[in-house]
Amino acid sequence: MRIYNVELLVSGPVSIRQQINFNTVKELNIGNVFHSDISIKKHTQGFIISSTVYTANEDRAHKVALLFIGKMLDILSLKTKAKLTLSSNESLKITDRNNVSAIIDEEEFRFCFEMARQLNLEENKLLRAISWYRKGMYTEDPFDKFLALWNSICVVADGYCNINERTSMGIINKIWDCFITLWGDCANWEYINGNERWVNDNNEIRNKIAHGGLTVDIQYVENVINQLETVQNVAYKFLTQWAERLGRQIE
Repeated sequence: MRIYNVELLVSGPVSIRQQINFNTVKELNIGNVFHSDISIKKHTQGFIISSTVYTANEDRAHKVALLFIGKMLDILSLKTKAKLTLSSNESLKITDRNNVSAIIDEEEFRFCFEMARQLNLEENKLLRAISWYRKGMYTEDPFDKFLALWNSICVVADGYCNINERTSMGIINKIWDCFITLWGDCANWEYINGNERWVNDNNEIRNKIAHGGLTVDIQYVENVINQLETVQNVAYKFLTQWAERLGRQIE
C-alpha cells in the first residue's frame, strides 16, 4: 500500500481564478474514512484536478480517483447546470475553449465533495439519480440524453415514493406520487402545463428507446429532441427540490 497522486481533466463551462489546494474527507464506505489532498489548476477546457489515493497499485488508484472525483462532479454539475466530463487523457479532448464559464471557488468545491460524501453514505439513491442527470447533461446523443434524464427522475421516484397500493403498480404511479408530494395537483407542475399525459407519454418514449421498440426516423428523433428541454428542466427542479426535502440544499 502506498499513496498515489491521480490527475484528471474536467472539461466543461467551468473555470477557476487561481490554483486551489485543500484537504477533504474521502469516505466511500461507512466508517472507511481517509483524507485526500486536492489540487485544482486552470485549464483552457475547464480545470485539472488531482487527488491523493492510498491504495495497492496504480490501476486501483486511478479507479478510486475516478469514482471519488466523479461523485463530486455529479453535485457540481447539478449545482451549476453545467455539462461536465471527466477524463484521464488530455490528448483525447478537443482543444476548443469554453467562451462562457462559471467560476468555481474553493468553498464550492469543498461543498460538493462534502455533499457527495454525505449522499453516498446516507442518500445513495438520490446521488445515483444526480449521476444520471450529469450523464444526461454531457451526452450528445438525444436518445441517450433522454434516457439519462428520465432515469434521474425514475431513480428518485422508485426510491422515495409513498408505499401504497397505487405506487405498487409501477414507475408511472411512483413518479406521479412524488410530483404530487412536491407540487400538488398536475395543474401546478411547472413546465408541464397541466398535461396529465406528460409522465405516461415520456415513460413510453423511455421504454421504446430502452427496449428498441421504435423505428428510428427523422420525425421521431425530432420529437424526442423537442421533449429534452422540458424533461431536463423538470429533472433539475425535481432533484434539487427533493434534495431540499431531505434536508440537502444543493442549489
